[in-house]
Amino acid sequence: MAGAATEFAVAPAPIWRLLWLWVPLLGIAVLIVSTTLQHEQRTPMELGYTVPFLLLLMGVLSWAFFRRRIQLQHGELVVTSTFYRRRTAVSSLQLDKARIVDLAEHTELKPGLKINGYGMPGFQSGHYRMGDRRKAFCLITDASRVLYLPLRDDSVLLLSPEQPRALLDALNAQATR
Repeated sequence: MAGAATEFAVAPAPIWRLLWLWVPLLGIAVLIVSTTLQHEQRTPMELGYTVPFLLLLMGVLSWAFFRRRIQLQHGELVVTSTFYRRRTAVSSLQLDKARIVDLAEHTELKPGLKINGYGMPGFQSGHYRMGDRRKAFCLITDASRVLYLPLRDDSVLLLSPEQPRALLDALNAQATR
């Protein structure tokens, strides 16, 4: 069907990566509870606000970790990742320079400075700067199979579809229409 959205599965990210989020937040909660109970000037009422807030924060950040989608629809590549969404016209991609890379081998393509993103070891989402200062929008769940998509404005998309070749082939097919 013309114009229908085609979805491409994102490479899975192991759930244990959430420990990078949960352990520090639970540590902060324990620290707050222990210091509140040790100081007489602090009331247990403070715990009534702080601990639920930390639990809510942990829930929202955990939910965001699982919010990942790559779609090709109406001539646009739509990437949804955690709190971010990027719509890119297929015509703005430099598909002749696109390739599938292992970021361990191609360290020059690794996202460097996080500008506005959500990241932990092995998972990067949002807006980053690469080592050469180019802007990159990332959805990286598997650094060994990343689809590198340069854009005509000199920025880059770095994506981890489960089948990067299938996405690249679909983008090429869309561009020739």
